[in-house]
Amino acid sequence: MTIETRPRQAAQGDNPTPSSVTLTVLFDDDCGVCRETVRQLRRWNHDGRFEFMPLNLAATSGRPILVDLAAQGHLQDSVHVVDEATGRVVSGGHAALAIIDALPGGWLFRPWAALPPTAAAADLVYRVASRHRDRVTWLTGLRDEVSCPVEPSNSTTDPSG
Repeated sequence: MTIETRPRQAAQGDNPTPSSVTLTVLFDDDCGVCRETVRQLRRWNHDGRFEFMPLNLAATSGRPILVDLAAQGHLQDSVHVVDEATGRVVSGGHAALAIIDALPGGWLFRPWAALPPTAAAADLVYRVASRHRDRVTWLTGLRDEVSCPVEPSNSTTDPSG
């Protein structure tokens, strides 16, 4: 997945500590796996490191970086993590690594996650898992609680049968 960086001019004395930065997690609200993941992340979000927003609300959020991403068509059916303080946007496996890094204890993973093979592996795992969401829910035991029908975008159905 791609990483986009939109640099922002830092104000004098503007040096947020990693624990004070709020990351916006943009997710597919139509995906049961994504909704369940966000539900779990909310439980671990004791210090308010994350804000969660469905992808379809980014365009109307009134927040310039999110509106710009939506207008440019960069928000597809994958997870994105946006650091509005720096303008950094990561997607897919890179977003998963950014989320892990921001979780309590995530600093233990940081040296390993900085290695290029780790990011490539995270992207590969993310792509495979997102293509097979139905199997992921079955393997994790969420098959009854989480449904994630992934329909082909070109499909048309005739209601008359």
